[in-house]
Amino acid sequence: MNQPVTQTPALTGLVRLLRTREGVVVLLLVTLLLLIGIFSAASPYFFDVRNGMNIGRAVSIIGIASAFTTLLMIAGGLDLSIGAVMNAAGVVAAMVLAQTNFGVPGAIAAAVLVGAAVGWINGVFIAKIGINPLIMTIAMQFILKGVTLGFSASASKVIVDPAFLAIGQGYLHLGVAAVPMPLLWMLLSMLALWFVLRFTQFGKWIYAVGGQPSACRRAGIDVDRVIIRLYTLSAVGAALAGVVLAGIQGAGIPYGAGNELSVIAAVILGGVSLSGGVGLMEGTLVAVLLVGVLKNGMTLLGISSVFQMVAEGLVLVVALTLDRLKGRL
Repeated sequence: MNQPVTQTPALTGLVRLLRTREGVVVLLLVTLLLLIGIFSAASPYFFDVRNGMNIGRAVSIIGIASAFTTLLMIAGGLDLSIGAVMNAAGVVAAMVLAQTNFGVPGAIAAAVLVGAAVGWINGVFIAKIGINPLIMTIAMQFILKGVTLGFSASASKVIVDPAFLAIGQGYLHLGVAAVPMPLLWMLLSMLALWFVLRFTQFGKWIYAVGGQPSACRRAGIDVDRVIIRLYTLSAVGAALAGVVLAGIQGAGIPYGAGNELSVIAAVILGGVSLSGGVGLMEGTLVAVLLVGVLKNGMTLLGISSVFQMVAEGLVLVVALTLDRLKGRL
């Protein structure tokens, strides 16, 4: 049983801030600005337009997937098959490009269909059969990894189509800045899903399902359908991220470290509660940028990647601690 935490004025004020819709975003923005100031003073290479674009490019894959996962986690869901979907989508896109005449649109469509199918299966088993989301999506992760390795013969599929490579390696030239296309895809994804959360009926259902699912059922909302749609969207977002990643790498790679934990960490850091019903897309965006700035700044200062992982883990622990404190003060 949770014990109440002894309150102090500073802690109580922090919790009150975090309980507001924009409180987490404000705190993250302040932290982000502090980090920018620290790294700018410590390295002459940090505060530069080109380095800023590099940070955006580096966080784009996690950012795209995080945008879609934000919706799912606000509704109380969890998806650990994200990384496997990314790998599968990249391989499928590369194989369609190499073996058919469907071109880039066909390759992207095939990758998205794979993601949609995986997400729909996850959603049906979780919503209709009642399998725990953690167990179901871990199982799907293993299944999809095995299928991807089998179809690809455990070999990377090289992509040479310049139009496809431009998805991950191209730039949008805007005056003094050349914006990497992956960063543009991330921002467009977050903008579109921010609109869904803020201005659509489906967005209202997402918050309601995450906060009071039993009340939603009594009100006539088809909770199961909402959950299935969200798992489908989550996997579609992972597939789109996988397409962009394949464009960056110039290949569909069927193996490698999964990105699912980094995605979930960014969403939690952005203020989405693990219990559902709370969160903003703005928080996810700032959290993704914050982690990117932290990693980039530490790299410029010559800090080992091992300690960068430790720092990222500590940031997540702080976010989880604050989330718990909100419910106990």
